[in-house]
Amino acid sequence: MAEPTTAVEALTHFINALEPETAKNDRPAVEQFIAWFGSTRSIGELSGEDVTRYHEAEAEGDSAADLPHLEPLRAFLAYCSRMAFTDANLVPFLQLGAHAGGARGLEGAAEELGGEAYHVTLEGLQVLERQLDKLKGERPVIAEKLRAALADKDFRENAPLDAARDEQAHLEARIRDIEQRLRRAVIIDRDSKRGRANVGSTVRLLNLDRNREQTFTLVSPTEVDPAKGKISIESPVGLAVRNRAAGEEIVVQAPAGPISFRLLEVVD
Repeated sequence: MAEPTTAVEALTHFINALEPETAKNDRPAVEQFIAWFGSTRSIGELSGEDVTRYHEAEAEGDSAADLPHLEPLRAFLAYCSRMAFTDANLVPFLQLGAHAGGARGLEGAAEELGGEAYHVTLEGLQVLERQLDKLKGERPVIAEKLRAALADKDFRENAPLDAARDEQAHLEARIRDIEQRLRRAVIIDRDSKRGRANVGSTVRLLNLDRNREQTFTLVSPTEVDPAKGKISIESPVGLAVRNRAAGEEIVVQAPAGPISFRLLEVVD
């Protein structure tokens, strides 16, 4: 079982998922809340009563429009709900109305994100964050290559300059892709699955054509490891079993043609 996510770890995940300018603006208010709650406490211990008590103490009679902490805190709590860091959506305890956000898993979170949710496990989220840190660490190296190439004043046939520019463009494209995935990330927890297969589930299948059992663990595309039986939720098998329950028969559209399976078991 994974270790509980601490409040400060939840903050780090949240900041990594924001646009740089938004992160700069939102961080102080959320850090203040985390310090009040306890940075080393599990964020899963956070309750609606905690949120209400903090909000009321900060408000002191002011209107919502005058509360600089409110939007960053709302966004943080909504993120924690999508990530299943908290046991429930705690946004309603800010009393902002029915459409303040924080839907949990599957259709609710996907709708909140404009239909572009990126379903991932917590381990997959951490892999993405490590990849992003590594890629950002390569920026100074490429900047130095550009500086050295630009020192050659003859730009007409400057192969090192062209290569450095291509490398920079490729790097920035990879960084943008990971940042977009982090902003759309949704962790599917056991409650939201309701016994149906999704990211993080282990499924046992019976190939009806060959009478052969196979077992897979469904993961995000960044976590695929065939040697460990981890296949992408976006693979033909993943797409066929997504949101299906044990006992259902499915058809996998494989490159060699359709294959019929029975879903024997779903383990969250």
